Amino acid sequence: MQIYGIDFAKDKFDVSFLAPTLKNVSNKPAHKVVRNNESGITKFIKTLPADAVLVAEHTGVYGDRLLKHCTESHINIAYVGGYVIHTYKSAPDRAKTDMLDCAVLREFGERFTDKLIYKTFPKKELYELKQLARHRTMLVEDRKRYVTADKGEDCRPCRSMQVKESMERIMKILTEEIARTEKQMLDIIRAHEELSRNYDIITSVKGVGLITAVELIVKTENFTTIKTASQYAAYAGTAPYEKSSGKMNKGAHVSKIGNRRSKTLLYICAESARMHNKEIKLYYERRTIIDKKPHFYVLNAIVNKLLKIIFSLVTKGQMFDSDFIRKDPRAIKDN
Repeated sequence: MQIYGIDFAKDKFDVSFLAPTLKNVSNKPAHKVVRNNESGITKFIKTLPADAVLVAEHTGVYGDRLLKHCTESHINIAYVGGYVIHTYKSAPDRAKTDMLDCAVLREFGERFTDKLIYKTFPKKELYELKQLARHRTMLVEDRKRYVTADKGEDCRPCRSMQVKESMERIMKILTEEIARTEKQMLDIIRAHEELSRNYDIITSVKGVGLITAVELIVKTENFTTIKTASQYAAYAGTAPYEKSSGKMNKGAHVSKIGNRRSKTLLYICAESARMHNKEIKLYYERRTIIDKKPHFYVLNAIVNKLLKIIFSLVTKGQMFDSDFIRKDPRAIKDN
């Protein structure tokens, strides 16, 4: 197995690998730069041996082109989080260059080969859905800025009517574009049987809507890469982890590491579910009123309950029963 460490940039990526010496007795570190475009990647792929494994730091869209080529050429490529790499080898006085970064990635891959999780380029419909979801997020953020600015402008003693009319036109356009983007996302889902099936199951759960359903489908690649509720909870940052050492025991705490957008959407769903979902509403009241637990403590527990429900239903291929109320195990035992 030949490990290649890759550090991405917009126009190029640096590659670290072990090149054989002239006598082929031992290997020595080598480095090269590849243009991050179609021709550069095609030439690079042709130079790789059959047992090549690429290890790259996840840097957003810069690695998508290489990922697509690797998937088509059946070459193993693994993405590693920046936090993992910097924790693996971090020194206060270490220089930071692209050459050194790709060498660290290669070393990490050589040392922790068993921990590498290989990625493949998502299906066309999922990739399109991902881009639309990202586009909608930007539109919503832009509209929010204009709404906030519009409210601030109302505090002026004399407001420009031209500016006001311009801002209103922009906000109207943004609102229309958001609605159009949401319709396009739903059209893609309805055009594919598996996406439509899982979407209907997710949204059948009270409190979960279009945006959260799309987020779950995109981030799990339609429940093929992240297959359990605990895995997604760890990804989103809602899974509690124990903190103890010796006699010190702080109990379970939610990690600050996680996908903020996924976490925010799940909390919104939890707030909605505790008001409209019968089982969740009873659970919230019992935990806050009887057990005296804090609001956000219980809300995080509701998030994890919703994830367990969603992943369980998707696995079974069943819709959510809004009239179902789970019986107390103690009552069942007594009977």
